[in-house]
Amino acid sequence: MAIAVMLATFLNFYAGLSGLFAVIITVLLANSLGFDKVQLRNGILSFNALITGIGLGTFFDPGIVFFTLLALSSVLTLILSVALGGWLFKYGLPFLSIPFILAFWFVVLPSSLYENLGLTQRNIFWINEMYSVGGSSLLSIYQYIESWELNKLLEIYLRSLSSIFFQNNLITGIIIALALLISSRIFFSLSVIGFISAYIFAQFSGSEAASITYYNIGANFMMVAIAMGGFFVIPSKSSYLWTILLVPLTSIVLVFFTKLFSFIQLPVFSLPYSIITILFVHFLQQRSSQKKLVLTPIQHYSPETNLYAYLNNKERLNRFLFYPVQLPFWGEWTVTQGHDGAFTHKDEWGKAFDFMVLDDEKKSYKSTGLTCDDYYCFGKPVTAPADGFVMDVVEHIEDNAIGEVNTTHNWGNSIVVQHITGLYSQISHLKKGSVKVKKGDFVKCGDVVAQCGNSGRSPYPHLHFQLQHYPVIGSKTVDYPISYFINIQNKSLEQFSRPEVNTVVTNLRQHPFLYNAFNILPDTNLKIYTKDENGNEKTEHWDAYTDAFNYKYLHSRETDAVAYYTCDNMMFYFTAFYGSRKSLLYYFFLSAYKVLLSETNIPVDDNIPIHLLENKKLISSLNDFTAPFFNFLKAGYTEKVEQIDHSLDTSEIEIKTEISISTFGKKSVKAKSKIRINQHGLDSFDYISDKKVIHAKRLI
Repeated sequence: MAIAVMLATFLNFYAGLSGLFAVIITVLLANSLGFDKVQLRNGILSFNALITGIGLGTFFDPGIVFFTLLALSSVLTLILSVALGGWLFKYGLPFLSIPFILAFWFVVLPSSLYENLGLTQRNIFWINEMYSVGGSSLLSIYQYIESWELNKLLEIYLRSLSSIFFQNNLITGIIIALALLISSRIFFSLSVIGFISAYIFAQFSGSEAASITYYNIGANFMMVAIAMGGFFVIPSKSSYLWTILLVPLTSIVLVFFTKLFSFIQLPVFSLPYSIITILFVHFLQQRSSQKKLVLTPIQHYSPETNLYAYLNNKERLNRFLFYPVQLPFWGEWTVTQGHDGAFTHKDEWGKAFDFMVLDDEKKSYKSTGLTCDDYYCFGKPVTAPADGFVMDVVEHIEDNAIGEVNTTHNWGNSIVVQHITGLYSQISHLKKGSVKVKKGDFVKCGDVVAQCGNSGRSPYPHLHFQLQHYPVIGSKTVDYPISYFINIQNKSLEQFSRPEVNTVVTNLRQHPFLYNAFNILPDTNLKIYTKDENGNEKTEHWDAYTDAFNYKYLHSRETDAVAYYTCDNMMFYFTAFYGSRKSLLYYFFLSAYKVLLSETNIPVDDNIPIHLLENKKLISSLNDFTAPFFNFLKAGYTEKVEQIDHSLDTSEIEIKTEISISTFGKKSVKAKSKIRINQHGLDSFDYISDKKVIHAKRLI
């Protein structure tokens, strides 16, 4: 589609040629001076030169003087782009088309002083220009399309789109509209909303003469709608509503600058769009929270991809907001008091947990229950909930007799551990003399640090556990989730949640083979081999790296595909994929999208962004239109440890995963995978769908 749009600029041949010339000059100069190649490849440093070239080529006749000024204007545009980018990027703001506007003004305003630079007459004799470009065939097509009797609004819409390239014809408008529709349904819908909003407001306010020209609608209102409705902001109901509101604001700015610049005969062009967009993005940046109108966190240059990735990551990767903390014990314990509990968890000390061990009759003790030793939890091992340094220890307080409490030393024997800056855990009511650590010690997650006791304000043996911001025993609690645990009653895996009162919970046990296989360290590599049903062999080398932000990823040497991943002590996640979907890495990404590093056979459920899968074009396109409001097309993922072999000669784990598609709630299986793990790590994986069958094996 990019080629089709480029060809549309050549309907005004010299304008298209000038744009191409300006881009070549800019890219060559920027590349020779060592500017960022990624920005060059994405067009960030050259798109203003393109618009400047097309604009100058539209208004002036070609010649030596013209192309000399065009080359100089291209250099000026690059300098302005880099300078404005260096200033605005510090604040997370775009420079948009401001370099084009300034460079164009610098040439147009004094153009009468350049005696050898002539204004073009080609726009007056448009038919001759069309004939010179494509001969009688193109001219016939042009005249045929121009003769169409279209609805007035549709004709203005298409001509407004063509005006983005300084043209006024239906052919270019149709090409741009189709390009928008094919490349992004959200951008297309926003262009229509922006246009209709602008037209209605112009009719309502009576500003039609000043604001409803083809160029102004095309380059201002539509671009504001696209930019703020779906590019800089995640597409949503709120972004669409704000698009309708921003169009009248753009009109006010447009009419003002049109009147102001008329005194010096300067065109406004896309200045109102740039001003409104930059101001509104900066306006949104000043908020303390982003519940609505969420600024795009990672720019994929596609509103659909931005939206699907955001919706998926908002819940799926919520774990990155929290340092993983597990339950501080072994075995099955019951939550006897949770957050904001009925007894002692009140006010600023309310976000805490109390745990006891109960039997099948829900009793916490055996025999008479008159001594501490009668209680199942008394003397049970207490473990570190995460890695960290011991900051404070109290271990001299006597355990209470049953039914009595020590209000002088409210917390009893306690340990405080610092896990990361600003995050501390406190474990209290420990048994006297059972503490195995001292202040300053480093403990690892799961290390035994003490035993459960009955000291402090504790009438019955139990374990008190809380997270806090300070290293002082008895600090105010913070609302913080437990990373992973099993809900025994529901037989479910809970992730980054807070167990409720009366819930029986237990920690997960990490399986060393699974952890070894998926804890892929940087500077290591995997060699993957496959052979299809036709006998074609294929080998890929996956190298593990970390990027500048310390995110880990696998890179396929052969296909240049990249898959980002993360792995904590209990879960492996793939977080993003870029590149060829023919790569073996892509199918492994889908197969191992999320893997629990424990031998439990409880299934793990997740969601996959719909844009990462190959779906029916029509259904996917329709969902793109509705996605800012609701998704009727969803993709689910399920993983489960299916088989564990612990024979004398081997130890192999087989993981089964499944990808399903739900359309209006009707679910169907799209693909199934098997991943085999042994003592050496990943052994092989299979990916089977109705379109693709992959049997891949790791070569060691």
